[in-house]
Amino acid sequence: MCVRKTVFLFVIIVVVLLSLPNANAVEGKTNKFIITDISPETLHPADSSTVSITIKNIGSHSAYHVATEILVDDKSPVKVLGRAKKSIETSALNSLGCDREVTVQYDFYIEKDAEASTYYIPLKVRWNDKPEEKESTAFDETLYFGIRVSGQAKEGKIDILNVTTVPAEIAPGTKASLEIKLKNIGCLTISMLDVRLIAEYPFTPVESDLEEYITELKPDETTTAYFNIAVDSEASSSCYKIPLILEYEDEFGSHQKNTSIGISVKGDPKVRIQEIILEPSKLTIGTEGLFMIRVINTGTESAEDVKLRISGADDILTEEHQFIGEIAPGESQTATFGVSVDKEAKAGKHGLKISISYEDEFGENCPPYSKIYEINIFSSEPFIPTEYIYALIAIVVLSAIGYVFITVRFKKRE
Repeated sequence: MCVRKTVFLFVIIVVVLLSLPNANAVEGKTNKFIITDISPETLHPADSSTVSITIKNIGSHSAYHVATEILVDDKSPVKVLGRAKKSIETSALNSLGCDREVTVQYDFYIEKDAEASTYYIPLKVRWNDKPEEKESTAFDETLYFGIRVSGQAKEGKIDILNVTTVPAEIAPGTKASLEIKLKNIGCLTISMLDVRLIAEYPFTPVESDLEEYITELKPDETTTAYFNIAVDSEASSSCYKIPLILEYEDEFGSHQKNTSIGISVKGDPKVRIQEIILEPSKLTIGTEGLFMIRVINTGTESAEDVKLRISGADDILTEEHQFIGEIAPGESQTATFGVSVDKEAKAGKHGLKISISYEDEFGENCPPYSKIYEINIFSSEPFIPTEYIYALIAIVVLSAIGYVFITVRFKKRE
C-alpha cells in the first residue's frame, strides 16, 4: 500500500512538472522583442560608423535587466568596434515596459574590400521577467538586422583637371613650360604625392628632372605641378603622348595611377632665297638671258603651294610669276625666269622685288617673304668696240705725224 502511494505521488509530480512552461514557452507568452529601426542602414567599404539599433518590447509583460550582444562573425566584413555586450539603462526598476522602445548604439567598421551586399548581423537580447534577479527567470532571443554595403571604399583619388603649355603652341627647337593641374576627388587626404613624367622623344627636361613632390592634398583641394621641357629641332608636327605616373598614399595604403598627357608640337615651313644667278652676268639693252632663283625650305615642315612673284621688271623679264608647289624641309627648288631687256629700257640699276608666298600642311597661309635684288642694265655696245676705235684713231694720228715729219726732213735735204 505504501509503495502504491509513493508511485502515485511520483506520477503526479512528473505530470505537474511536465505541465510547467519551459523558458521558450514563457518567452513566447510573456515577452518578445523586435527591431524597429536601424540608422544608418547603408555603409561603404572602409567606413567607420556608429549604428543606432532600436528594439521594442512587444510582449505582454515588462522586461527587466535588458542587455544586448552582437554575435561577432569573424568571416563577415562587418566588424564591431568596442564592446559587443551592452546593458540597457531603462526607467525605474531598470525595466522596459510593454510597447516601449529603447535604442542601443554600436560602432561598426566595414572592411575595405567588402563586396556590395546586405550583411545580416545577429543581435542577442537578454532580459529577466522580474526585478529581483535571484527570484526571476532569464530569457534571451536572437534578432537579425541588415547592414547594406554599397559603392567603393573611401580613398584619396587624383584627377587631372587641365594640362597647359606656355607658349600654347610649341615649335620644334624651342623650350616650354608645362603645367599639370590636379585635384583630389576622393574622400580621404592624400599624402606624399609623387608626380612623374617619363621623358620621351622629342622632349627632354630642362634645368631639373621631370618629377615633383606634393606633401599633402585634402579632398576637393587642387594643386599644380610645373615642369620645363625642350623640344628637339627635328620634331615633326604632331600631338605627342607623354607617360604620367601618379603615386600617393592615404590612410589605408598606397596607390598608383598610370596615365598620359598630350602635348601638341607644331612646326612651320620657312622658305628663303638661297641663290640668284643671272646669265649672262652682264645685260645690255636689247639682249636676252636667264634669271634663276633657287629657294630652300629651312623650316621643320613641308611648304605647300610655293609661288614666286617678281615686280618692278616690266621691261626686263618675259614673265613675273612662277609656281613651284611643295618643298620638303631642307630641300631646295629653282625657278627660272626668261630675261628680255626691252630696246626702250633705260640703262642703269633696276630694283626687282622678289616675293615668296606659301602655305603649311594644314592649308594656312604662312608669313610671306620678300627681297630686293638689283640688276644692272648696260647701254648697247657699237659694232666695233670703242677701244678699237680709239686705238685706230691713235694709229692714224701717229701715222699722220710721222708722214709730216718725214716729208719736212726730205724737203730740207733738197
